[in-house]
Amino acid sequence: MTPRSLGRRDFLRLGGAALAVGASGIRSRAQTETTLAPYLADVDGDGVLGAGDVQLMAQALSTDRGFGLVPNTGFDHRADVFGRGVVGQAEVDAVTRTVQSADPLALRMAPRPVTVAWHYGWYDQVRRPLLQQTVRYLEGDYLSNDATVETGFNDLKNEFGITVDALSWIPSRITPTILANYRAGYFGASNAETRHVALLYESILALPSVGGRVNFRSSAVDDTLAEDFAAMAETMVEARDRYPTRVFLLDGRPVIFIFASHSWGLNLRDGGEFLRMATVVGQAREAFNQVYGELPYLVGEELLPLASTATPSPDRISRASVFDAVYTYHAANLKTSATPFEMNEAYGRLQRLRLERAAQAMRGLRNRFSSERVLMIPSLAGGFAKHGLPIVNTTRSALADYLKLLTRFNDEVYLRTEWPSAVGSAKLPAPIYTLGSWNEEYEGHAVFPAQFNLALKDSEQFGFDFAMAIKEAFGWNHYAERAIDTR
Repeated sequence: MTPRSLGRRDFLRLGGAALAVGASGIRSRAQTETTLAPYLADVDGDGVLGAGDVQLMAQALSTDRGFGLVPNTGFDHRADVFGRGVVGQAEVDAVTRTVQSADPLALRMAPRPVTVAWHYGWYDQVRRPLLQQTVRYLEGDYLSNDATVETGFNDLKNEFGITVDALSWIPSRITPTILANYRAGYFGASNAETRHVALLYESILALPSVGGRVNFRSSAVDDTLAEDFAAMAETMVEARDRYPTRVFLLDGRPVIFIFASHSWGLNLRDGGEFLRMATVVGQAREAFNQVYGELPYLVGEELLPLASTATPSPDRISRASVFDAVYTYHAANLKTSATPFEMNEAYGRLQRLRLERAAQAMRGLRNRFSSERVLMIPSLAGGFAKHGLPIVNTTRSALADYLKLLTRFNDEVYLRTEWPSAVGSAKLPAPIYTLGSWNEEYEGHAVFPAQFNLALKDSEQFGFDFAMAIKEAFGWNHYAERAIDTR
């Protein structure tokens, strides 16, 4: 079901002719495809296109997934290249055509993109707070210290194409149980070896603040930030050395996303505070290095501030320069005056404009510690909702088109222009995207299979809508079985 205001043909035209698949509906989309992105046709996940991919498709023909948490017997999720939950002749033909049309001289294709989702470990009670849960897992409520649940999560993440878990990291002084929950649940999963780990530092919860902003002229911030960075390094050492998980590295360094870094700086006109911020962040980096043995790769939540005007203010540029990359947690407008809107053509234009503006603002921006260019990581988060306040309404079809629109821009415009030779290197082993959360149950952008999601306008796939849209755009997670390498 296509939203009334979607304007599907026009919407797809924004991303270029290659996205113009024509008719609405999941089945008709599959039937009108001719070829696939190479990493989608690489169904065996070995990084090359060949006879093995075609053979796998032939073996999977006429199987279907079903919409339970565990797929039907005989279904091979790798062959579901359109994210419909079935493998028909259209799927087999699309892979075959793509393999046959591949450049025989290209021994290795461009790498499959890396996809990051926020993962939360704070669920200590089976029953969630009344009227706060905007998304509910298909299996019902669960505990974050349950390794069996996390094992099932990992199977689903790998099936639906999620590469990296950015664990919501809150210091024990704030949330005493969350790290213990990760050790028992997430790291205790029987298939933990299939997952790559980053951290999401909840800075606005962790750092002393005034009116929701962090005062970097306060000496209390100095000690707290350094203490938290050392503790995050300990968590990453555990992920690297104690458990079978793999640490997500960029430029050889473990990746730390900073939530709400846009709130750093009490007085936006106080240039001295931002210079001091750089000193404090530098000290925190070294505290991390002392424990882990490498500096952290810091990703600040600065994309929207940089994109908010054609010419960003000096404080925003100064703050962004302490990070190696920038992102946004989600793109929803959370002003109390905001009215609900749909993920349609206008929304797609707005988010692409934001990426264009951010890229322009960052053109000469370099990290003040390394002098390396600052990378932009696009957010592809779906809907957002609170009870009584749906901010972004979407559908499975609209989300899939939106994912393709922004990935096409990132790959063919931003990366090709601004990072022309970086993809496949240690600095950028593959294009990187954030997808919203896996299991944040109070904000509507969780992508796990759900009993309900207030941000989902119409369910087309029995609560699998967000997950299947991701699968259509990125394919299954190849990196469950091989490293995120630097070719």
